[in-house]
Amino acid sequence: METKNFKTLTAITSVAIFFCLLNAVWVCVQSYNLYTAENNFLTFEKETRFICSAIFYSRVIFSPLYNALLITFLVKQLVAIKRGILFPRINVRIIFLIAVCYFIGSFATDNQALLHFENNPLMINDGTITYTLLFIIFGIIYKVAVDVAEENNLTV
Repeated sequence: METKNFKTLTAITSVAIFFCLLNAVWVCVQSYNLYTAENNFLTFEKETRFICSAIFYSRVIFSPLYNALLITFLVKQLVAIKRGILFPRINVRIIFLIAVCYFIGSFATDNQALLHFENNPLMINDGTITYTLLFIIFGIIYKVAVDVAEENNLTV
């Protein structure tokens, strides 16, 4: 399936992968700078230090993992399209994992101020909830599309 559309899709996917990698590197660089800062969360009181550590490590783990899952989704989708499969079943699970990783990583990002100032309250932005719900809805729609495509293949 080496059509002009497939080449365009490959180019767009390559650009998306580049930005995912760039975002993952950016999160790692920011995290390193925060961890090595003179007045970081490790100097806070014991009660505050636990929640700050959880926020810090959640962002360090789940933000790059979210980007890695997006890359995995894109690559698996591209390979499947090349094989003539529009909706590979494995991508359903990946979409739901993306939603979980996005929520945790974004929640940690929303609360980064705690890593600088001890007395900030925990918060959650509306975008964190909205985009997580959109990923879940997309996952449900994608699962229905997988089921319909598989049923259609059996019918033909």
